[in-house]
Amino acid sequence: MKNFTSDVIIGLEVHIELNTKTKLFCSCPTHGSEEPNTRTCPICLGMPGSKPVLNKKAVEFALKLCLALNCETSPELIFSRKSYFYPDMSKNYQISQYEIPLGKNGKLRLSHGKEIGITRVHMEEDPASLVHPSGLKESAYVLVDYNRSGNPLVEIVTEPELQSPDEARDFMKQLIGVLNYLEIFDINEGIIKADANISIRESGYKRVEIKNITGFREIERALFYEVKRQKEEAHKIEQETRAWDSEKGITFSLRKKETEEDYGYIIDTDLTLVEITDKWIREIKKVMPELAQEKIKKFIGMDIKRDDAEVLASDKFLANMFEKVAEEINPLLAAKWLRRELVRVLK
Repeated sequence: MKNFTSDVIIGLEVHIELNTKTKLFCSCPTHGSEEPNTRTCPICLGMPGSKPVLNKKAVEFALKLCLALNCETSPELIFSRKSYFYPDMSKNYQISQYEIPLGKNGKLRLSHGKEIGITRVHMEEDPASLVHPSGLKESAYVLVDYNRSGNPLVEIVTEPELQSPDEARDFMKQLIGVLNYLEIFDINEGIIKADANISIRESGYKRVEIKNITGFREIERALFYEVKRQKEEAHKIEQETRAWDSEKGITFSLRKKETEEDYGYIIDTDLTLVEITDKWIREIKKVMPELAQEKIKKFIGMDIKRDDAEVLASDKFLANMFEKVAEEINPLLAAKWLRRELVRVLK
């Protein structure tokens, strides 16, 4: 643990579904029919003899995110098998990255200026969707839908530098803003979920992980609840893995905390090494948009107040509209009209 000065320490592992038409290693569509187990093939079902083929568009989207988060990009893309026995992966392993992530040592600035370190950004396939008819804790059986299995994900792992649920909420807000500008995530259909590591001073910073919190709002709710629970039960806190029950608004114990070594990572021999060349990086940089932080600086340089600049830059469509309108009329009038009148009417 790097920081022992805060009462609360939070690290996030955020999983973002990339907005590609097909899955990470096969040609099955990522979205479409919602009838269970219809958007599948031998590859995403892990049938013997099937061979995965990498989706180049997914790699380009992931590289855009690495660059936007100021990461050092790896010169090569290597996939590993994360081995575990569970029904959400029918081949008993998940294709992920472990030894060498696609990006590392990045950062994301919060709204008040604090920079949160990004340990790594890596690619992996999404597991299947598990349906517990009576809830995760009470169901006597589980249903499995493999439609989602194999969808392309990027995982963003932060340093344990978030010091409150409010900072975590701001981090998620800034991250979604980056995804919006890059146009690599569909906010209406795409999945965003997180594992959160939380520890507090009163327990001696014993780390508790909450797994698979789905949705921006649920991530925030789970963090507020868990911090409150740990403060109330500080003397009983153990290092463990818990789950979030969104209906009841509580976390509950799943198991004692496992380590990465428990997964037995090995290099995936079905996937060849992919070289990330300087030429490829330059081509991606050419089509990278100007991001929100750059827009804010530009707008402040046009004598726009910081608050107005931040609101205008928070949405890519609104920022682009402001720049076009400001070419025709006074930028101060354009900012006032767009931020207050237009946003008020459109809600």
